[in-house]
This record gives sequence, structure tokens and C-alpha cells, in this order.
Amino acid sequence: MKQHTWKLVAIVVIIGMVGGCAGGGIGTILGLVGIGSAVGQINDLFNGGSDDRAEVLLDGQVIRTVDRGTSTLRLQGIPEGRHLLQVVSGDFRGILRLITVDPNADVQLGQLQAEDGGMVRGNVTLRGGDGSTRAAVRVPVYAIPGGTSLVAAGRQTITLPPAGTHYVTYTDGNGDYAISAMAPGDYLVTATVAGYMADVQLIESLRVEQRQGNRNLELIADDVAVGRSVGVVQGRTGGGASSLGGASLRASTSYSPDIPQDTIDRIAGQHGGDLRAAPWFRWRILSTLADAGGSYQLPLPPGTPRINAFAYGYQPAFRDEAIAAGSTVQADFTLDER
Repeated sequence: MKQHTWKLVAIVVIIGMVGGCAGGGIGTILGLVGIGSAVGQINDLFNGGSDDRAEVLLDGQVIRTVDRGTSTLRLQGIPEGRHLLQVVSGDFRGILRLITVDPNADVQLGQLQAEDGGMVRGNVTLRGGDGSTRAAVRVPVYAIPGGTSLVAAGRQTITLPPAGTHYVTYTDGNGDYAISAMAPGDYLVTATVAGYMADVQLIESLRVEQRQGNRNLELIADDVAVGRSVGVVQGRTGGGASSLGGASLRASTSYSPDIPQDTIDRIAGQHGGDLRAAPWFRWRILSTLADAGGSYQLPLPPGTPRINAFAYGYQPAFRDEAIAAGSTVQADFTLDER
């Protein structure tokens, strides 16, 4: 009798596993991402300004806030790997640090000295093949120090995210973006979406406490065939689950979009020199944020990217998904509370 009971349990488990994987194969099973922590001492972040809170951003995603008077920054449950950490108070004052997180280890950040900088803001739109336009929502926008010297004739393709110092933020629901507390200097500001060309703005001689506005980017549809991953990100707490608005979805991939010739000519005219042929950039991470309801859409080139989901306070997870041109893959995530 006991032997038959165990056989029945085994059959039920197998059926449950197969049913849970229907439509997505083994790729529906979530893998867990290793996590570590980071700790450092904040110096002069508010500096007598009127702001009482500062935003903490990890790779452009706002993960938490810190209040005026906070002296120790402790971040727990950060995904393993290389990240850009920004802490921004208002438009001009902030901290920037590249960090590498190892699982089950603390990154000792030491003294985090805030500095003053400038701000760049604008709007990002998508233009379809029929000429229609719409806002590019929850799209990452990068600012890369160095200006056109980075794309001068003979220079190598720039990988994004860059290995060195840079800034990144996401557009909002209207396609607007603002990159705050940028160190003075020259920059290339760029964005793309798979299936679209990249656009670029040249920022010259950004100064402390200067706002450069209307740095708009238009991403024009290309004839490159892409697919997309769509889904919902939820967080499991206790016996239930709730939507995780603002969760990040990051896919490891390779995408080298063209740049419109008009853009290249414009920047060459501003720069007054010879620029290398397009493409200028190779995106090795394509990403987006979940909307307020936890839903996301992420266009991707064909391949089998690893898609990582992260929301602060939850265990990050990943899925390996097969993306085919013209197809849509349903990839949902339910993250456990740490």
C-alpha cells in the first residue's frame, strides 16, 4: 500500500512539473542570481541644499531613497556582477561609483564624497516605418564622458554599458529623461531599442549647476528583424504575491544598431572632424523597467539571452529564453522577498 502511495505522489509531481512548464519549456524555471551587499560612508551629500531625500540608483534603476542626515549607505541583496551606483540629491549634487559585487560578500565602498555637477534632460521618441511617433517609455539613456573623441575615425566600437565611468537613467511614461549630477565635461548621450536605430546627442562643456535641456533623441525603425520578451514581475510575500512596479529586466545580448546619416553629419558638423563609420555602439545589455502594474515589454534580437529580473528587497532571478525574429515570448517572474 505504501509503495503505491509513493508512485502516485511521483506521478502527481511529474504532472505538476510538466503543466507548469507548458508553453515555455524548461526556460520557465527561474534560476537564482547570487547576491552581495555594499556599504560606505556618505559625505556632504545634501550640503545645505533644500532637498531632504536623495535617490539611490543601481544601473539607472531607482532602488531606494536616503534621508537628510544619513551617514552610512548600506545596500543589501545586490545582484552579483558589475554595477553603476549613483546617489543623487536634487539636480546637481551626487555620488558616482562603479562596483563589483561578489555573492555573500560585502563591497566596502569607503568614503563616498558627493560632488556638484550639471544636468542633461530631454525626450526620447520612437518613429515607425509609417512615420508615426510615440514615446519611448522606460528606455535606458546613457551619457558617456569624452564626447566625439570616442567616435573619431579609427576608434573602436563603444560597448554599452561602458566599462568605465558613465551615467544612465530611464525614460518615464512620457519618454522624458533627466541625468543629474554629471561631472563637468563633454559627453555623448545615446539610446536605442532593438529594431530601431540609435540616436546621439553631443554635449559640449557641461558646467557645474548648468541644465542642458531639449537633448531629444528620435529612434527610427530599422529593417532588423527582432522578437520580444513580455511578462509580469511579481513579488512573493507570505502567502500571496503583488506586482513589482519599477523592477528591472536586463537581457545579456549583442546589438549594434545603425545611426541615421543625418545624425552622423550633424555631430560631425558640431565636432569639425572625421568620425568613424556607424555603428558606433554595441549594446551588450538591453533593458527596461516594469510599469506600475509589474508588466514589461523588452524587444530583443534573435538568440537565447539570459533575462535578469531585479527589485530591491527581493531575491533576483533569471530565465534563459529563446528569442526568434517576429516572435513574442511570455516570460513572467515571481521574486521571493529576501
